[in-house]
Amino acid sequence: MTVTRKPLKLGCSYGVRFSPDGTRLAVLGRDLVLWDVAARQKLWRGKFIAHMSGMAFSPDGNRLAIKSTTGQLAVVDAQAGQLLFNFQNKKDGEGCGPAWSPCGQYLADGGWDGRLRVRDAQTGEVRFMQEHPGEMLRGVYAIDGGRRLLVLHGVKSVDEGQEQPPDYCSVWDWPLQAGGGRKVLSLPGLRSCAPSPDGASLAALHHAGGEEFLSVYALADGRLLAMVPVEAGGGTDNALRWLPDGSALGRIGKGKLLFYAWPGLGVLAQENVTYPCALDFLPGSPLAAIGSWESGMLMELNIHKEIA
Repeated sequence: MTVTRKPLKLGCSYGVRFSPDGTRLAVLGRDLVLWDVAARQKLWRGKFIAHMSGMAFSPDGNRLAIKSTTGQLAVVDAQAGQLLFNFQNKKDGEGCGPAWSPCGQYLADGGWDGRLRVRDAQTGEVRFMQEHPGEMLRGVYAIDGGRRLLVLHGVKSVDEGQEQPPDYCSVWDWPLQAGGGRKVLSLPGLRSCAPSPDGASLAALHHAGGEEFLSVYALADGRLLAMVPVEAGGGTDNALRWLPDGSALGRIGKGKLLFYAWPGLGVLAQENVTYPCALDFLPGSPLAAIGSWESGMLMELNIHKEIA
């Protein structure tokens, strides 16, 4: 794979996320660090809550929501690098998210206790909650430019002798309402998923019969569009990530990143990375941010040129 500019080392990075305008890169590790992408310089560094594990830029890019492994949520001023709000909700427990509402006034997140919550982004007050008994909410993603919410439901283990229900994904329209989630995909052994940039398709990593598969489904009706067997993967966080133009899928594997063309899911390229765990792409650019438990990187990945 061709690298046209020296990679920028990001250090230990559990999460990476470009700002909506692409000018900044948030890196979540032991601290939260904001980088100027063009200048490749740190703008600020802060440790706002303990054990940070998830983050999301607000739609206008002015704020960063962060979540800890205990479920605690906080909001940071992305310009000044200062804590704006700490919701002090440590008792909510571990989970996934956060994700912003399209208006930027609310934050949604999921819990491993099966609770989907929507909070006021300034006060932390819970404005909506839907319980899913016996489930773990393992992913919350903004889709269609933030106008809808995709939730990945993991069904907890059942008693011996009972059949294990399949995992599934649901889609919610803002504002979220009780019972408003629409099931769009039900699949045994669902490991991770990623909605396409246009919100029309859903990529999924899943296992069956001792094998692992990468599949793409239509979000509108759950139709299977393509499926290929793949090597068993590794890593955490966003195991799958679409390129911004929808032309390929990036996947976190064991010590490497794999890229699959869309449509077709043929392998385009591979990049070796030590302990990869997160991935994000800058629209209209070959720049990719790669999170790693050892040392993340900001680098240029000319994925399609590699096979041209």
